[in-house]
Amino acid sequence: MIDVKRTRSLLLALALAPIAACSSIPNPGDALDFIPGIGGNDDAPEDTAPQDGRISILDFETGLQAASGEALPPVQLPTAYVNSVWPGPDGYPTHALQHTQATGSLDIMWRQTFGEGSDHNQRLNARPVVAEGRVYMIDARGEVSAIDAESGERLWSRRLEGPNERDRMSFGGGIAFDSGRIYAHSGYNYLVALDAQSGSEIWRSEIIVPFHGAPTVADGRIFVASDDNEMLSIDASNGNVNWTYQGIIESARLITSPSPAVLGDIVVAPFASGEIVALRVQNGNPLWSDSLSGSGTMTAMSEINDVAGSPIIVDNTVYAMSHSGTMVAISLRSGERLWELPAGGLHAPWVAGDYLYVVTTEAQVVCINRQSGQVHWITQLQQFENMRKREDRIAWSGPVLAGGRVFVTSSHGEAVLLNAYDGSEMREYQLRDNVFVAPVIANETIYIVTDEARVIALR
Repeated sequence: MIDVKRTRSLLLALALAPIAACSSIPNPGDALDFIPGIGGNDDAPEDTAPQDGRISILDFETGLQAASGEALPPVQLPTAYVNSVWPGPDGYPTHALQHTQATGSLDIMWRQTFGEGSDHNQRLNARPVVAEGRVYMIDARGEVSAIDAESGERLWSRRLEGPNERDRMSFGGGIAFDSGRIYAHSGYNYLVALDAQSGSEIWRSEIIVPFHGAPTVADGRIFVASDDNEMLSIDASNGNVNWTYQGIIESARLITSPSPAVLGDIVVAPFASGEIVALRVQNGNPLWSDSLSGSGTMTAMSEINDVAGSPIIVDNTVYAMSHSGTMVAISLRSGERLWELPAGGLHAPWVAGDYLYVVTTEAQVVCINRQSGQVHWITQLQQFENMRKREDRIAWSGPVLAGGRVFVTSSHGEAVLLNAYDGSEMREYQLRDNVFVAPVIANETIYIVTDEARVIALR
């Protein structure tokens, strides 16, 4: 049975007031019914419902068209490799994983419950991390758990106690691994360093407002955003704040956990305002900024410009996508836009060689040439639970590229495996749990965190 109330609550941040201390959040109520990718009905007539399978036109805002078969050469991917770790919320600090290997059939290996799932007071939206043979995750109430990556055995857990025991609402969270430590927050105003082997607390850093995005750790620094769009650099050794950068404050945002991307001396930060800003790692001085605001006017949700998915950096180029329908390639050094496309999403793109794979808010998986911005193929997934009436939207999460296959999960308890070269469907899964968090991969194993606080391993 699909929990529509839980599905709709993913974007509770539509409420037009920021979370002040995680103690109260205005109830948006029925206003959530029209949120793309979550639930409710569309205004389109019943006979316009799209069909499953390949399509050539993506009807998000102004539209995105796949190139004709003669215009582009066949997709070619680099040789797959086995990534032994997934240390940050989006993998490595650049968020560029390339073509990871998975030689197995990707059958379900084990399931394990690790804490409390989402409800009307709390959201589970942090991706897990994988390191040293363990999977680490944080549940909806801020409990960090370590699970054996091979057997699924739960090894330890530690609750990140809030500053006020009366606080019961938690909307956000993030976790990262580096050099034997876990760095985590649960959507409150403190970041904690834990010993990865035992879970014991090493230090705690507090700020005035709650943390929002997931942390990225690089070269002894932790980069993480607060709920009021302030980017912080924190010393990983002791929790001291190195510097802060204040972005444009935006109250209307999505309940996601994007993380900054780091390459060398530059960190690229995503913000709920639709900004992406390149900052100096050493001092936080801005190098350039860009606004990924949408140009369409189809729905009120088009006005929410949140860069809900993390940016990625590869070959000195930044790739980023906003919820409102703008995807860009930007020069890391100059900030010049190289190309842009009318595509919106809630998750980070996946890069492999010359190609980007993205999941859009319109339930499409898209393969894009990252050099030119040309679209190779678009695969339409099921967009509504009731396709005839266009009711109860389905939100798709991902992607993960593994051994020539693209893996995505859904808010209605399904997963789909696509051919990375042409977008054709290879396999469907019934997960039995709803999924809003993008999966991760390490050691040829895909790990899925469900909304019911279970982790599922596929190999």
